[in-house]
Amino acid sequence: MKVAYPKHPREILIRVTDRNVVNGLRSPMKTSEVVSLKEKLDEYLVRLGHSTGHVMGIVVRLLTSAKVRVDFRDYTERLELMDAADAISSAQAVCLLEDYLAEAHPSEQPSGKPGQMVTQRIVVQQLDKSRKS
Repeated sequence: MKVAYPKHPREILIRVTDRNVVNGLRSPMKTSEVVSLKEKLDEYLVRLGHSTGHVMGIVVRLLTSAKVRVDFRDYTERLELMDAADAISSAQAVCLLEDYLAEAHPSEQPSGKPGQMVTQRIVVQQLDKSRKS
């Protein structure tokens, strides 16, 4: 079921604050910039992959609570809506992301019947029993 949302991702501005992580500790030096949600979505889709649940989790949390912290291996990003009025319900956030993905990356959408899911490839390697941990 589609749920209407007020703004397109290119119209939603977010503040991104980065901090490096060195030896498990966040650096005191911060960098901050304001970008559109569209720009951040495009970055995450390249970095995390188009079909990942992580992108969905980040976007839904950001749009429902107005801020979220994302920890990567060597840095941390804090994302915050510039206008708290841009906060929406989780159903609206999911629809916004799904519509954006269909619009921005149509070639990566599942083909075939509506509702048909893309088969995910998972590789499981057997542990070599002769190796000791």
